[in-house]
Amino acid sequence: MKKTMLAVLLGCALNLAHAWDQQPNHYKVRIDADAQRAHVEADVWIEGKELAMFNAFAIPGLKDGQATFIDKLDARTMDGKPLPIKDKGEGEYELDGDRRVKLSYDVRLEHDKYDWPGGQEEVLYHTDEGVMAIGYYLFLVPGEKMLGQTRVEFDLPQGWVARTPWKQAGAPNVFTADTRRELVNNALFLGTAQQEQFTSGGMQISMVLGKRNWPQRAMMRELIERQLASYVKLFGRPPLADRYLIIANPGATGDGGAFAGSFSQFLKGDINAMTRPFWGRVMAHELLHFWNGHSLVPAQPSEEWFKEGVTDYLTVTTMARNGMFNQAHVTRFLENLGRGQSVARQGQGLTSTVQDAVKDKHNAWLLVYGGGSIAGLAMDVELRRATQNKVGLPDVMKALYAEFAQPGKTYTHADIVRVAKQVGGVDLGPMLQKIVATTEPFDLKPVMQEMGFEYEHFLFMLEHDITLRPDATAAQKQRFKDIFGFSYK
Repeated sequence: MKKTMLAVLLGCALNLAHAWDQQPNHYKVRIDADAQRAHVEADVWIEGKELAMFNAFAIPGLKDGQATFIDKLDARTMDGKPLPIKDKGEGEYELDGDRRVKLSYDVRLEHDKYDWPGGQEEVLYHTDEGVMAIGYYLFLVPGEKMLGQTRVEFDLPQGWVARTPWKQAGAPNVFTADTRRELVNNALFLGTAQQEQFTSGGMQISMVLGKRNWPQRAMMRELIERQLASYVKLFGRPPLADRYLIIANPGATGDGGAFAGSFSQFLKGDINAMTRPFWGRVMAHELLHFWNGHSLVPAQPSEEWFKEGVTDYLTVTTMARNGMFNQAHVTRFLENLGRGQSVARQGQGLTSTVQDAVKDKHNAWLLVYGGGSIAGLAMDVELRRATQNKVGLPDVMKALYAEFAQPGKTYTHADIVRVAKQVGGVDLGPMLQKIVATTEPFDLKPVMQEMGFEYEHFLFMLEHDITLRPDATAAQKQRFKDIFGFSYK
């Protein structure tokens, strides 16, 4: 009996010895004067035995991906005793955790010398005004879970300022992040680029622009404010986060990447009203992810078509309703849906379903984005047809958002079908099965006809054309107007 009690007491003592100390985590990031290296000092509670650079992945020539750039990694107990670290590859490390650990390491800021599947705007790049970096590639964090708030301090070259989506912690260049996701799943800009701050869509927006695009900030702000107002109306309320950082710099790709409370975008060419359907579409798409993607979250990667493709469809429809897409732009978008299918299937020879295309998203983007946009259009049209134009996809999005936009809650494919039936009284399951779960190109002709269009395509010439049918009914014409906000002429 005495031995049993002793064992219990020893067990309790051991558990108490490894209990979280209730203290915040700390990271100090020093950027060298030439901006080619970051030195990080940290003390962080490691729950379990895993330390990680999340979202590191191998590319040709870099078997450990972004973790290749970590140098001089050292871990110690809080009283200075060395802790052995086992490098498991691709940013995964093992050490004796369940304690607070002192970390020290360097990050070589060489990421923009390599091509990444998602683009440098989703990893790290330099400009003549500083460095854009995603938190994933600066912060080594506990792999199992991260307890408590995290305080981050930047020591920067003279004249530089840290632009982050985190809460300011009193002193300049000092911030707090509430969760691991908020810490690592965000874009940052460290440098001299200027920032404009304003309130829109229920959020505090910070817009950081390179000096080439700073003179066009009023045009960008107008687009942001108009689109955010449309998204609040579309989903019924603001997104879960209340701060959002936008970082935009010149870049040849014109692409962007969205994160938990931020997005990073390259701006291709001149920024003006004529090019707004291009740069503005990317910006508006990334903004919409703050609702569909980060507040409304799929349970499985197979629903990436809904996260990306339906987001793109709703981006186009809202931009059209806001006068930023004219009839020619909408026509091109509709024709490109079919053209994209043909290129993906016959040109690229892609054989996966739209759902499975997420496994090779960056090569199969015509299926993920294009196939998802086709699904969005087909859902919208069918709902409006079945309800005499009374219910459309926006009603489904609002209902999904009301049910699933909660921290930790996710939706499934079955939920999309269920909610659509509840809202519009129509079973979209069989139609979605044809679009996203088979490898056959979806026949767009009936969908186009329900908007009053004749749809012709010539496979070998990749010509896909829509023209207004002379016998288009008033209901079909109204359907198009309800979706895009103007009458087709």
